[in-house]
Amino acid sequence: MSLIQTGYVSALAETYPVWMSDITHFDDALRMIQDVGEITDRGPQASELIQQIAVAFQKIQIRTEKRVLYLIWKSPWMAAGKSTFIDSMITKGGWQNAISLERYPSLTESQIQSINPDIVFLSSEPFPFADKHMEELKSILSKSKIILVDGEMFSWYGNRMLQAPAYFNSLPV
Repeated sequence: MSLIQTGYVSALAETYPVWMSDITHFDDALRMIQDVGEITDRGPQASELIQQIAVAFQKIQIRTEKRVLYLIWKSPWMAAGKSTFIDSMITKGGWQNAISLERYPSLTESQIQSINPDIVFLSSEPFPFADKHMEELKSILSKSKIILVDGEMFSWYGNRMLQAPAYFNSLPV
């Protein structure tokens, strides 16, 4: 049950100023930056940051729309699916999310095999994937390229988005 459903946010709003965001897409993140800028009387600075992010993302070297499986957890394996900020960043990076399910589905090894992605991104967070996990996946996905990636570049919105395009361009895909 969410905080909204339980009434906690409404109860807080009776006494305190409350602002909420729900970031599931790239444009949501830009809107959040502008909203926070307005709330904090930093609208012009927020607009400038948004412009800098837009310019940075124009510098992404277009990929060949390789299918990416972005894993965030092990035991069970969990992936970033549609309707997530990570999915939006995968798309902005020039790739295609191999997961068509919503949010963060759990996957079995046989499901991962049947997805047969071109690339597997093993995120540094929230689960700390390491070389041993790469080896484990190579045993079931012999043709996929498996890469450890900085999860902050795919999942942290705000000013961190400035660094993401250069990072995406540096990935060995």
